[in-house]
Amino acid sequence: MYQERRSARRYAFDADAEVADSRDERIARVEGLSIGGAYLAMANPFPKHTAVLIKIRTNREFFQCQATVAHSTQGSGTGVTFRNISPPFLHVLQRWLQEAMHERSDSVPKMTEK
Repeated sequence: MYQERRSARRYAFDADAEVADSRDERIARVEGLSIGGAYLAMANPFPKHTAVLIKIRTNREFFQCQATVAHSTQGSGTGVTFRNISPPFLHVLQRWLQEAMHERSDSVPKMTEK
């Protein structure tokens, strides 16, 4: 059984992605995003430890970087760890995470004093 060991908080995120190794490219859907990686829903994920190139697209922006498959579940998806994020793409990732944090805080019920 896989035991999760994330080093950063993952936020719900919804975007299209392409995941490619040296021989194959596959389509995925980003479901979770953190500064250190992502969870990608895909029917046929790459095996654990595979080096891949991740490309994530939203309606407004694009992100890509090298990554390593951290865990993989056939028919479900894969968790990847980002590597070597170039500064322009790091800026995009940080902006997406800021937006995700803001959306999450807006959806959490606020405590009110009586």
